[in-house]
Amino acid sequence: MAGNKKPQSNHDVGKGQGHAYTASPTQTGTRQGPAARPTAPFHFNSLSLQYKIGIIRNGITKKQLEAIKSETDFDYHTLSSVLLISRTTLIKKKGDEKFDQPTSERIMRFAEFLSYGREVFESRERFQAWLRHPAAALGGRAPLELLDTLYGIEEVKKELGRIEYGIY
Repeated sequence: MAGNKKPQSNHDVGKGQGHAYTASPTQTGTRQGPAARPTAPFHFNSLSLQYKIGIIRNGITKKQLEAIKSETDFDYHTLSSVLLISRTTLIKKKGDEKFDQPTSERIMRFAEFLSYGREVFESRERFQAWLRHPAAALGGRAPLELLDTLYGIEEVKKELGRIEYGIY
């Protein structure tokens, strides 16, 4: 069955859908075709579901994670807490080495979350400051403290939605 075929490389993700683009969520560039969208680090929300699935199945590389990390002020300790992977593993992984599928999925979810937060705050700095400050709507906890579970991410995303639409 063609739909179960695993992409051969990052460049194969998305082929057969009428367009070609690189699967690296961390490269600045564009997809070719009539509905071209940027693939820069913080445009994850604009990627198609099939594209995201292909990236996750293929495995996110350490280089891709580093590009995401470079767009934040998070250190390896913070990333390891959010991604549920040891700090040592994050540090020891080399450039083109790939994370396993569950870790790649957590990285993708986290990158999507960062993308959304940055869109809401229209500033990386303001968003990251907000992540570290306790929020009454989150039980007095800082949003960053809740990002280690899918339920926590969803709750923080709901709070971002309230901020985006001015509902306090």
